[in-house]
Amino acid sequence: MNSNRLYEMSPEELTQAMLHALVYHYEQAKTATIAERNRHLRQARELLAKLHQGLHDGGGIISAQLDELYLYMAKSSLEALIEQDMDKIEELHGLATELDQTWAEAIENARLQPVPSGGNRYENYQ
Repeated sequence: MNSNRLYEMSPEELTQAMLHALVYHYEQAKTATIAERNRHLRQARELLAKLHQGLHDGGGIISAQLDELYLYMAKSSLEALIEQDMDKIEELHGLATELDQTWAEAIENARLQPVPSGGNRYENYQ
């Protein structure tokens, strides 16, 4: 993926790309050498920091839950890096995979929703 494509992505697509990369880094960490495992775990932590920064304070309960999950995963990634804990890496890979799949489903469901025609989309907002 080139840098121009990153600038063309919607926020939803960018989040999806970061979640795909998160799954990739945990997947690679499971079978890599110690040095490579450490690199993958550090990159996963960097992705989690970026995902965390992208959350909105007014995002409601989902944003709050993602906030807690991202922080937990970042902390666990650091623990896995220090302790070389393969069980923790496996757990993180599972969490990242579930997040990635859930995000993909949410994007697909949003695409299937009919787009209202005419009027202001905030007319009935309370």
